[in-house]
Amino acid sequence: MKKAFKILGIGLLSIIGILVILLLSFYKSDIQASENQEKYFTEESQFIEIDSNKIHIRKMGKGFPILLIHGSFSSLHTWNVWQKQLLNDFTTISIDLPGHGLTGPNPQARYDTDYYANLLWELMDKLNYDSIAVAGNSMGGQVAYKMALRKPDKVKKLILINSSGASMKADTANFKDQNTFSVFSLINHPIFSKLMTSITPKFLFEMSMEQVYYDKSKITEEKVQLYYDLMLHEGNREATLQRFKQRAPSEFDQLGNLKSPTLILWGEHDSWIPVSHAHRFDNIIPNSSLIIYDDAGHVPMEEIPTRTAKDALEFLKD
Repeated sequence: MKKAFKILGIGLLSIIGILVILLLSFYKSDIQASENQEKYFTEESQFIEIDSNKIHIRKMGKGFPILLIHGSFSSLHTWNVWQKQLLNDFTTISIDLPGHGLTGPNPQARYDTDYYANLLWELMDKLNYDSIAVAGNSMGGQVAYKMALRKPDKVKKLILINSSGASMKADTANFKDQNTFSVFSLINHPIFSKLMTSITPKFLFEMSMEQVYYDKSKITEEKVQLYYDLMLHEGNREATLQRFKQRAPSEFDQLGNLKSPTLILWGEHDSWIPVSHAHRFDNIIPNSSLIIYDDAGHVPMEEIPTRTAKDALEFLKD
């Protein structure tokens, strides 16, 4: 009996030892802000201070201004091709929301969509834009339509791309099928969420990109590395956990009063926010049009950027 307990004890210690080694192998310290800035700050980039945030923006082109708002876990890089496609006709302003990209964490630890919408209006005022068009993907779509609800006379055109908010709940982050394992499963777990601020396996980002892209061949090592680097940006992991604890009402029921002409773009194969939500938006928004892409997932402006930019350009110039 003693021998059996001894063998069992050795086995348990071995398993614990293997787990410790695995956890240590996945340990990643924050990437210093200066390191990521050197890698991802471009000649079009600048920092603008608003409410103690140093907001990273990328401004390109000329003409009427269009604000581009990324989704959860993302950054302004998701709009790279759009900014190049639109620069001859419009001024595009892409931004890293607090808790994302090179902007980094918010000093007041505020990350809900209401705060983002109000913050971006302060940014537009600082840039001296009296009227704008706004496009947003996923969580950024909810921020975009809230901007339009707050100041309807100032948003001349609105583009929602696989937007969150149509689930009609308090909804800061993206919808995700709870039966499917994902990064959302870990963030919402009381134990694993705490580990994620220091133990962040790169394969989680590869897995997430396979969920948001329909065409897996378009997922490159360079894209995975970019998402990974910016999540590990100093303070962004902790900000992500805090953001998922903050909820603001989606205000979906108010969209029936929306004045802005609205284009809804949706990847049909979205495993994070189902295409049925596209029809909910189209049904409630008075002056809307809908385009569904049968060869895209959750981020069509990134997966099929040229085609989506062309559709956006036609809508904006109309």
